[in-house]
Amino acid sequence: MEVKILLSGTGGQGIISAGEFLSEALFRAGYEVVNTRSYGTEARGGSSRSEILVSDGEIYEIEVGETDILVAMSTPAYRRYINRAKKGSLVLVEEDILAEIGDKELRADVELVSIPANKKASILGNPIVANMVMLGALSKRTKLITLEGLKEAVNTLMRPHLREINIKALELGYQEA
Repeated sequence: MEVKILLSGTGGQGIISAGEFLSEALFRAGYEVVNTRSYGTEARGGSSRSEILVSDGEIYEIEVGETDILVAMSTPAYRRYINRAKKGSLVLVEEDILAEIGDKELRADVELVSIPANKKASILGNPIVANMVMLGALSKRTKLITLEGLKEAVNTLMRPHLREINIKALELGYQEA
């Protein structure tokens, strides 16, 4: 089994952090994991992505290429990376994106799932946890990693005062998916 995941958005949305949490959870679940990241020179507002290769065997490459799972948290990220999604792949998009793109930009050959990550994060009082809402949704839709595994990664890597809100965000995303 090998799964190629691309998390994408803009700087300030926690894309790199989400990749680190997901990678940690997958590693703790016994998978081999390679995580690469890229972000624009701007601290906020530039392009940001985290690419994760997951396998139950050894990994010999570090390039994701076409994805099995694409997460897009911004319209520019969706437009930039949607063509990297393999036919039949899972594409999780922040629901606000669908209001901005036209029908011509939708793909019928992928499983497109709209997640109100920004709305759920606002309910929690902190828009930065939208990334964790998306990870919770990814957990439920893929069964690749358990919600408990993601929570464990948060408890391990997250600063103590931020753990509770991030765990709540994971739970909201899991429920929403």
